[in-house]
Amino acid sequence: MKIFIACSKHFYDRVSEIKRQLETQGHQITVPNCFEEPFKEDRLKELNPKEHIKFKSSMMKLHEPKISENDALLVLNYEKYGQSNYIGGATFMEIVKAWELGKKIFLLNPIPSNIFEDELRGINPIILDGDLSRIQDKKIEVEIQSFITKEKYEELLEFFNQKAEFVKEDFQETFYFDETSNLRIQRGNNSAKLWHKSGNVHDEFMEEIEIKTKREYFENLEKFLNKLGHDVKIKWFRKRKQFNWDGIKVCLDYTKSYGYIIELEKIGTEDNKNQILKELKQKLNELGIPLTPREEFERKYNYYKENWRKLIENDMD
Repeated sequence: MKIFIACSKHFYDRVSEIKRQLETQGHQITVPNCFEEPFKEDRLKELNPKEHIKFKSSMMKLHEPKISENDALLVLNYEKYGQSNYIGGATFMEIVKAWELGKKIFLLNPIPSNIFEDELRGINPIILDGDLSRIQDKKIEVEIQSFITKEKYEELLEFFNQKAEFVKEDFQETFYFDETSNLRIQRGNNSAKLWHKSGNVHDEFMEEIEIKTKREYFENLEKFLNKLGHDVKIKWFRKRKQFNWDGIKVCLDYTKSYGYIIELEKIGTEDNKNQILKELKQKLNELGIPLTPREEFERKYNYYKENWRKLIENDMD
């Protein structure tokens, strides 16, 4: 996440450590205006009132461009001269601008009891209570899939072996539990996992929560979910070859009794998911593959769901 830090100049000595911690979490940080010369305003105010007015005006004009290019505003509101969780006028203006632009607003500490209290409560910022780890991007899995022929699968395999980075080959057993919960477990060559996806099976955007564990714990995961009242509804068996193609996760799959599929996937956020989807569709088009309509996926999925036991039993390949 791109984060712009705002605070009183009296707190600038704390910014570098906050910046370091947030960058460790993977965020990109923009430091406050005039960070390198925190008390320039005070000197101008004392020496040249007219220059001070010009300076103050120029700083306020920076609010919109600085905040626009970031995803969120983080306000460092510490104690100042006996005032708890201090937020001054300039910082409040930055908060209002972030609110107008629809940005996320975080306060490091609770809303202060001052002249802006009612307005701040109306803006309803996210209170971190001093815990920077609570600043998180919701990760959205953006993916598109298409059915392909065996011949196209072989052609793509040759292409990606030449043009992309080979990541791994895996044989995966995946169990879907009752559809209302959207819970799944999977066993691969080297590990197992329990995961949950929001939305429906063939949605382009899904929030994903995943817990990985040892391969030998797969049966225990199934028993655990059974104890909680979740039953296996579908079992899938697939061979997967995974590549990294210009930052895109590419999977070439053969799923037993289901067919050959190419999947393009990239992780994004709520803010950039549509841009990523457009990129993935463009990449699929570059490969000369039409996007399989959702209705076709649902038709084949529903048929497999109703008949997978018989299909698997009859498929001896």
